Amino acid sequence: MPKVFLTGANGFLATHILSQLVENGYEVTGTVRTQSKAEDVFVAHPSFKSKVKLVVVPDLSAAGAYDQILKETRFDYIIHTASPVPDGSGKDFDEDFLRPAVQGNLELLNAALTYSKALTHFCFTGSVVSVTDVTKPFSGKALTANDWNEVDPDVARKAQHGGVSYMYAKTLAEKALWKFVEDKTPDFTVSVILSPFIIGPPLQRLDEKAFGKGRTNLSSDVFYDNFLRPGTDGKPLFSAYIDVRDLAILHVRALTEASDKNRRILLANPEPLFAGTVLEILREEYPQLRERLSSVPGAAMVASKEEDTEHPYRIDDSDTRSVFGDKIYRSLRETVIDTANRLLEIE
Repeated sequence: MPKVFLTGANGFLATHILSQLVENGYEVTGTVRTQSKAEDVFVAHPSFKSKVKLVVVPDLSAAGAYDQILKETRFDYIIHTASPVPDGSGKDFDEDFLRPAVQGNLELLNAALTYSKALTHFCFTGSVVSVTDVTKPFSGKALTANDWNEVDPDVARKAQHGGVSYMYAKTLAEKALWKFVEDKTPDFTVSVILSPFIIGPPLQRLDEKAFGKGRTNLSSDVFYDNFLRPGTDGKPLFSAYIDVRDLAILHVRALTEASDKNRRILLANPEPLFAGTVLEILREEYPQLRERLSSVPGAAMVASKEEDTEHPYRIDDSDTRSVFGDKIYRSLRETVIDTANRLLEIE
């Protein structure tokens, strides 16, 4: 049975990856930052108890954070999802974003190089923010996996803004990863999955009435606040997206199907995430909620194709399709309905 090491196993995306790994017969060891987070995983998914081992790693960037784990088990694959997110808990760019992202990468890579002699592939969860600055107007040129967001850390230090800090730290963490690969030439191959905004039904344990209290994930909060919470206004957001379930499946497939060489994997659902379309789906599916749904002008996503002037992002995922095939994305309608159903359950 192939063995996989998964970091940040209680996260929004990672919980879906964990489910896919278990379903596909992998033996999984995952990390969480506290014992209570491990308990949350097993409360939400009791069947995982006999198939998954969760280890507490409080500080991902601490010296030797992963050494003992990788010494004890001969892993075939590593999926590294753990990374600081702009959830409001961290304010300082260097301490709360840059150090955990970059040093966390290097600690795991160095431990893998030293102790994981059976390792064949290392899959890192990257982001489209490493490809382009999503806060700036875009020319309309199709983005490819060869593009990079040129970042200056001093800009993030001056801004001290969660979103900017995340974007810069994520980009610098990926650059550190590729420099490691260039300098160390490990025997294992590396893939970086560059995803846009992630939405979909959470598999995590979420408390009822948790919204706005820091007890849900960022994706669920954004979806709920912009579409299901009445009277919400917001700023335009990046309008490309992927369903969390599709992204999780591709992480698992990458272990074997994208392991022939080092590569960046850029992807996004071809259906753009327009607020008008999302709200139309919600009104059709939930007529009883019509009065409480956000208005198109108030919704934070770009409202329609006609209004898509600030963020006309185009993503060329032809390289990704050449590896995984064309049938890798589910419909926006399925994503919206499944997400709304789950979030309304815990409202």
